[in-house]
Amino acid sequence: MTDQFVNGNTVKQANRSFILKDIRQSGPITKIDLARKFDLTFSAVGNIITEFSEAGLIKEAGYGESSGGRPPVLYEMKWDSVYVIALVIGVREISACLVNLKGEVSDEIIAEEDSKPLIERVYNLIDQLLERIAIDISKISGIGVSAPGPIDTTDGKMLTPPNLEGVRNISFQRLLEDRYKWPTILEKDANAFALAEQWFGDVEPNEDILYIYNDQGLGGGLIIDSRIHRGIGNGAGEIGHMVIDIDGPKCNCGNFGCLETLSSGIAIQRRVKEEIRRGYPTSLADDYLNNGKEPTIENIVQQAEEGDKLALEVLHEAERYLGLGLANAINLFAPDQVIFGGMVAKLYPKMINTAEKIAKERALSPYARNIIFAESAFNHQSNSIGAASVIHQKLFDYPEGTII
Repeated sequence: MTDQFVNGNTVKQANRSFILKDIRQSGPITKIDLARKFDLTFSAVGNIITEFSEAGLIKEAGYGESSGGRPPVLYEMKWDSVYVIALVIGVREISACLVNLKGEVSDEIIAEEDSKPLIERVYNLIDQLLERIAIDISKISGIGVSAPGPIDTTDGKMLTPPNLEGVRNISFQRLLEDRYKWPTILEKDANAFALAEQWFGDVEPNEDILYIYNDQGLGGGLIIDSRIHRGIGNGAGEIGHMVIDIDGPKCNCGNFGCLETLSSGIAIQRRVKEEIRRGYPTSLADDYLNNGKEPTIENIVQQAEEGDKLALEVLHEAERYLGLGLANAINLFAPDQVIFGGMVAKLYPKMINTAEKIAKERALSPYARNIIFAESAFNHQSNSIGAASVIHQKLFDYPEGTII
């Protein structure tokens, strides 16, 4: 009897999830269409629709075509019925904002790097956000956090990110849940951004994707069978720490010749500074040598566009290494899409074209030529949408107990 109850309850939970996801993806839609799609009785669908309506998650949206008799009611999402606090931990800054069920960002606050402990800066940022927002606070369903890896998703801990000095074993999930009383999920940044592409970008539900986050550091996220592929210890997708050159530069992770040391924002800046110190003639030298201003990615890309030889050579070198790394990743995972985000990809989209050409030339499978290479569907807000997506997935997977 108990097993029958558990199994029946589990089926009902699954049906709720299927129906809510389908209203999100296909709405406006009628109850009869949902019943046919999921092979459920009209009564079962009606009960679930009533639950969602009473919880304020969906609304009536007119009428469908009648096949005789009264026309059926159409249902669609109420996008502003639920919000998530999206917290983004970056190398240079942290940000917090609200994100609704449609992936729309509002009330974003950004804090630049300073000397305070990271968790204190996070508390201050979320407190400021809560003071600013105009929505009913009861609409907030959780806090999604994206942060550089490695992380422990089981305990919600940020471990020892190589590009964030002094950050070690911060229990974000416990600390934020204790302070704010909302469910909190911590996710590796590239995984979160990959999830955002699946939920809100130009990715079909059945497509596997490799997300490349090329910013100050370089990371990767994998979506396989509509789920983040984690691997043991949440270590899957770390393309930035794939060794490309065994005699290459030392990485912040302690290894040598990682892709991150050859193609990331930090790597590009380091190479330019090295060549300037060697006396390479470049328009970037004066500010660095005489004014102590380090060349930024923005400066380097701008000078490349104006024909600076050093800037062009360093960027081309980074493109080639990235293409080689992607060829290796394609041989391992054979994704349907490779999607690029982060500052470097945004400022220098030519890198995507070159990396695609090299990766497809070097990958083994003849099907590699069919892989789609694309820039992220989002602008700078991909970070925030990614952080929110980790909560969105939980809400739609398990609507009972979370949003109904």
